Amino acid sequence: MTRASDPTDADVRADGSFLLPTRITPWVRWMAVASLLANSLLILTGGLVRLTGSGLGCPTWPRCTDASWTNTPEMGMHGVIEFGNRLLTFVLALVAVLTFLAVLRLRRRHRDLMLIALTLGLAIPLQAVVGGIVVHTGLNPWLVGVHYLISSGMIALSAVLVNRTRRRSLPAVRDAERPGQALAQRSLLRTLVVAVGVLTALVLYLGTLVTGTGPHAGDDSSARHAFDAYLITRAHAVPVYLLVGTVLAGLALARRRHWPVPLASALHALLAVLVLQALIGYYQYFNGLPVVAVALHLVGSAALVWAAARTVEKGFAVTRTPDVVVRTAGDPQAAGAPARG
Repeated sequence: MTRASDPTDADVRADGSFLLPTRITPWVRWMAVASLLANSLLILTGGLVRLTGSGLGCPTWPRCTDASWTNTPEMGMHGVIEFGNRLLTFVLALVAVLTFLAVLRLRRRHRDLMLIALTLGLAIPLQAVVGGIVVHTGLNPWLVGVHYLISSGMIALSAVLVNRTRRRSLPAVRDAERPGQALAQRSLLRTLVVAVGVLTALVLYLGTLVTGTGPHAGDDSSARHAFDAYLITRAHAVPVYLLVGTVLAGLALARRRHWPVPLASALHALLAVLVLQALIGYYQYFNGLPVVAVALHLVGSAALVWAAARTVEKGFAVTRTPDVVVRTAGDPQAAGAPARG
């Protein structure tokens, strides 16, 4: 006897296979979240490589040494940490493949989801090649910064993927973030969220210069930027102040002009991340850059990318002109759901 909660054969046929669904199922949403978490983890492990001075723990690439693909006991803990960071690439690749498969059969109705998943997958070999160049150039600080910024871009894309899969498959989210809610304020709202995106990118870029100037650039013998540490740190703080001011202005406008609740919530989350990042940043600056504090600041940078990308994506979603949707019998996600988001 079949219980009401059990999927019927018709349900299974409608959804497609588990790995290759024909609509946005919980598996698709979970893979989007997995992409976000895996790419965020890469920033943490890459940071641990720098913070422990293990940037050249494996002195060559793609092998760990000229004679071995893996680290050897003689290389000590530095070799273990660097090789472990390289192994994470395979975890990322697995997640990327599963994510791509999850959205592959959605490509006609949700082409953007497939393109995001494809970009995330292609970015992994790009990251591997950039990492190899970083090793062969003796941890050039400019390239180390590029390596980090690519990871940040992958986190941003993953955050967009999470948002869109939720909005297109969960009725409550779809209703709360429906397009056209703020058309009368589109110009102002989009200017604000674009400013959030640009300022966040500037904060991250200047942060790579601060790291490349300081003692945690990757290895005791690696090159450093020639910037004055005090001045570059102050320069990094300027866009942070501007970003905080922009978010506060956004929250004031959201309250006064009754912006959609999801956007206001995203701005609140972004402000919380900024405050925590500022507290950690000031603590590490005035206490000699302790490793734990710097590691937390790196984790916070991943959270900042997520929060900013989420804010920008929601801002564009609620100000988009509603599409004319043809409702298709047998596809519950077609009813009231835009083809693109």
